[in-house]
Amino acid sequence: MNKNLEKTDRRIGKTQKSIRDALINLLKEKDVSQITIKELAENANINRKTFYMHYSSIDDIFDKIENEIIDKFLLVLDKCDFFNDQFNEYAFFTSLNDVINEDFDFYQKLIHANSYNFLLIKVKKILKDTLVERFYKTLNTNKEVLKLYAEFTASGIMSMYIEWFNLDSNMSLEDLANAASNIAFKGISSIIVN
Repeated sequence: MNKNLEKTDRRIGKTQKSIRDALINLLKEKDVSQITIKELAENANINRKTFYMHYSSIDDIFDKIENEIIDKFLLVLDKCDFFNDQFNEYAFFTSLNDVINEDFDFYQKLIHANSYNFLLIKVKKILKDTLVERFYKTLNTNKEVLKLYAEFTASGIMSMYIEWFNLDSNMSLEDLANAASNIAFKGISSIIVN
C-alpha cells in the first residue's frame, strides 16, 4: 500500500474515532437531540467542515456505528456451526470478546452513557433472527417455540455483557466467555450442585 494512502487512512480513522468518542462523552451529559454538530466538532477538536467530510449528521454517526458493529457481529455468527459436534461455545464467546477488545474504551463509554438501547435492539434482533434461521432449517420444531428460545438466548447474551460492563467487574473477558458459554448453552444446571 502507498505510504501516503496509509497515512491518510490512519488520519481518517483517527478523526472518526475522535468524533465518535466526543459523541459518546456528550451523551453522558445530555440527550442526543440536544447535541449540535458545532458542539460535537469542538469536543472532537475539529472544525465543522472536517465533521462534514466524514458524516452528514449525528444520525449518520449512529448509523455507521450500528453498521460496523452489526457487520462484526455477523462475521462472528457466520463462523459458527452450532450443529457441528466440534462446535466450541467458549470460542464463540471469545470471538465476541475479540470484537469488544478491538475498541474496548468505545464500548465501555457507549454502555456507561446509557445510549446504547438503539444498538442493542438491532444486535439482539440479528442474533435472534440468525438463531431462528439456522435452527429452523435443521430442527424439526415449531417456529414460534424456536423464536422464544432464540429471544431468551439473544437477550441473555446481550444482558450478560451489559451487566459485566456496568459492574466494572474484576472478572476478565476470558472468565466472562467461560461463564457465558456455560450459561447460554447449559443453563442454570451448569452451576447447580447435585
